[in-house]
Amino acid sequence: MKVSIFARLVTGYILILSMVMIANLYSMYQLGNVNRVTRSIMKVDTRLLDLQKALSGSFFSQMRYEKKFVVLQDDTLYDQFQVAKTDFERDIRNAQLIGTHPRVRTILEKIKNSHDRYEAIVIEEVENIKEKRPYEKTLVAKKKEALENTLIDTLKELEDFGRLDIYNKIKQLDTAVADSYSVALIMVIATLLAGILISVLITGNITRPLSLMKKKTHEIAKGNFDITLKQSSIPEISELADAFNVMCMRLNEVDTMKSDFLSVMSHELRTPLASIQEGTNLLLEGIGGEINEKQKRLLTIIAEEDKRLIYLVNSILDLSKMEAGMMRYHFTRSDIIPLIKQVFVEIVPIAKAKHIKFKGSFNDDLPTLNIDVEMMARVLRNLLGNAIKFTPNSGLIEVTTRLEDNRVEILVSDTGPGIPEKDMEYIFDKYRQVELPGSGHKKGTGLGLAIVKHIITAHGGKVWVESEPGRGSTFIFALPV
Repeated sequence: MKVSIFARLVTGYILILSMVMIANLYSMYQLGNVNRVTRSIMKVDTRLLDLQKALSGSFFSQMRYEKKFVVLQDDTLYDQFQVAKTDFERDIRNAQLIGTHPRVRTILEKIKNSHDRYEAIVIEEVENIKEKRPYEKTLVAKKKEALENTLIDTLKELEDFGRLDIYNKIKQLDTAVADSYSVALIMVIATLLAGILISVLITGNITRPLSLMKKKTHEIAKGNFDITLKQSSIPEISELADAFNVMCMRLNEVDTMKSDFLSVMSHELRTPLASIQEGTNLLLEGIGGEINEKQKRLLTIIAEEDKRLIYLVNSILDLSKMEAGMMRYHFTRSDIIPLIKQVFVEIVPIAKAKHIKFKGSFNDDLPTLNIDVEMMARVLRNLLGNAIKFTPNSGLIEVTTRLEDNRVEILVSDTGPGIPEKDMEYIFDKYRQVELPGSGHKKGTGLGLAIVKHIITAHGGKVWVESEPGRGSTFIFALPV
């Protein structure tokens, strides 16, 4: 099932938010535990230790007043004993109210029982003293001492348990905080990684087909309509790809119709144009009778324009053959230098009319190349013809050869107005003309450089241009050795 961009984004956001929510809930749970443990320490353990200190103080006061009373038999001392007893009993009740732990309850019960037995012995001894009855003082002292030691030990046990419980709870807090920190860190990293991964996946699923579409659009702009985009898993992109493929198919059909039309029309035009050329030549030769100078000039113009039309028709036919892969090439091992010099000889008369100078810098050690001589001569004529067309009067055209990385490079440089950067990408496309203000040349057909590119490509080479406005242009083509 194909999932839309909206559904993917919503799912990704829900996943990230869910991870953040889980991390927050866990943190809240751990904070609740910390709060509960802290509250327990403050309300139970700390309070119990305070009561243990109070119980110890009250009991030691009882012991002190009881011993003094036995010696001095002062009722005031006994009254102080009773006050300490009341404090002890109050504190033991409070301790029993907050001490919910079974161990604490057992200790407190033991303290209460021992204290009750101690008080009973003391009260009996006080009554014997007040009524002056004889009793075994040594035996009573031993019983009191045994109970006093038991009480002191039990109170110490209560203190130790309280401190141990506080330590354990603090350790539990430390563990909870450490776990919470670790989980929070893990969740933050996991959420960050998940966010990045989801963003990359969703963005990639969107940008990859769009980037491919952008690349294919550039191909279409260069005249390549035989393009098919693969379907995407995203419905919106898939629909766009379908529309793009339909557009390419329609453009390809239109381009084919145009090429077929031009090919047919070119064939149809060649015969009447040839007849016009032959008839014009016959008239110029006087076959139809004597002609005056004015008629001769008009016929000459007709002959030149007819010749130009025949060249245009031939160029269209040749380009159609090249695009269809039907152009035949006759490759032979040849030296490129004599061919360049031969084309120089052909072009020089045209250049003299504009007082343009030619300069050649040739590498005589160049190897022979596997080329179609006629086609390569056509490349040189087109490039040099363009150079003459755009070079101003008294300018300079230079042809240079060099050997670079197992390939021979031929450079045709001129001192013309140069080519704007925005046009350099499309200059080899058919029917494309670069507007150069102030160049003063007639607008051509835009077929010359397209034919050059097809010929060089058929030779396994590459052609490109280097130019800067106001500093001329250099057309370079490279052929494999």
